[in-house]
Amino acid sequence: MKKIVVFSLLFIIVAAAAFADLTDGFYICAWGRGAFVPMWYESAAQIYGNEPFLDIDKKDVFKTGSGVTWDPMNQPRVDFRIMGFSDHIGFVVHVNSEFALNYPGNGDNGAQLWVKPFGNDILKLTVANQMIDDTLRGKVATDTGFENFILGGSMLSLKFKDMEPLNQDVIFNRFAGGRGGTNTSNAANTSTHIDSALRNVFFLSSAPIDGLFLGVMIQGLYPDTELKEAWRQVHAAAGYQIDKVGHVRAQYIGGFMGKYGEEDIVKPLEPSKIEAAFALTRFDNLVVDLGIKYWFPITTPATLTTPERTHFRGIDIGLGASLGISDFNVAFMGQVKSLGGYGGSSATLARYDGNDKSADSLTIAFNLIPSYNFSFGTIGLSFMLYTKTAAIDTDGNEIKESVFTQFGVGAFYQKSFGKGYLKTGLTFTPAPTETGVPPNETELKTGANGRFQITIPIIFEYAFF
Repeated sequence: MKKIVVFSLLFIIVAAAAFADLTDGFYICAWGRGAFVPMWYESAAQIYGNEPFLDIDKKDVFKTGSGVTWDPMNQPRVDFRIMGFSDHIGFVVHVNSEFALNYPGNGDNGAQLWVKPFGNDILKLTVANQMIDDTLRGKVATDTGFENFILGGSMLSLKFKDMEPLNQDVIFNRFAGGRGGTNTSNAANTSTHIDSALRNVFFLSSAPIDGLFLGVMIQGLYPDTELKEAWRQVHAAAGYQIDKVGHVRAQYIGGFMGKYGEEDIVKPLEPSKIEAAFALTRFDNLVVDLGIKYWFPITTPATLTTPERTHFRGIDIGLGASLGISDFNVAFMGQVKSLGGYGGSSATLARYDGNDKSADSLTIAFNLIPSYNFSFGTIGLSFMLYTKTAAIDTDGNEIKESVFTQFGVGAFYQKSFGKGYLKTGLTFTPAPTETGVPPNETELKTGANGRFQITIPIIFEYAFF
């Protein structure tokens, strides 16, 4: 089976190269990343500041391994994209090795076929099994892969604590469809609010004048997708680049809003949201991008054991800035989540009536990366903080067990090679500070809860575009 797959891929590349002379355009580009951690150290665990009871938790741990920066379950990503185009029609095939032990899988842009009926960007129609479009996405990010280690884990482990490195979607989500579902903990940073049946993508985009971009994405796998379900989950966005000023953007990402009907109760609890953002690009070497997301409230009906409940994820605010002065560079990302929210995806904090005072934890995160370019490479630091305030119960009292703070810092060296780079460094991540009741005690206590970590990640990345 492996040989068949390999020879099939080689045949596609050779055949495509032969076909290149008959088309208006054809090329292959690629991107990939891998990471090796020769030393991952974890100290003996603490439980809210106390020593652990189990012997296994009292021991230091030394580990090693390789993979990608964002998920320990995935393989190093090695991908390539085959693209063919003319004035009116084209295709994309994106293949990567990340998810596959024995065979290649879809890349982010999947397999696409597009057509431009008028031979220009006034109208472009795309069908795909999955795809992304970054035209309107946030302009600043501090998610370099190194930050996963600064936070003390991979993307997978961080999601369980509702943390992740701060990428462009914190400010303004890109179009991303056909992925067949979304993890609720990552919902603030994804556009895919679709259940597992809605996989394929239809994307309509238009750039009728300079600076203006319009897009509409509809997902569904015919003949199994109900029309109302596909349109309820529609993603529509617009952006306009004001010359020598900045980029203004707005969008609606569909999901649920209002009250669940009986036929909806088995659906995912993913609300709709609207987003607005403005990126200031007026000054050379300075970009400032501010985005706001508003989640629509949803109400679940009463059951035999619970009353009607309302969930509201509140308002999220993302801010990014990057500045370059000669060889000195600094990047900053900040995020506030669940401002004014209650319930979220938690039934215990959902509001039952007008006298209910419950509220979600407010999440605050920031990442600051100063760096300097030397002749032998770039040296920099990365500081990152995640903190959650206390949630509020129905009577207006603080739920102190919801308080959480995670801090991390790292120093890195990066050597660029034109088509990629090598990056290595040292990260320090204290155990998160949390509040809870230690074993065999009855009172709440605040202290370190987990293990102190030190890692030495080595990250390789290539980009042929």
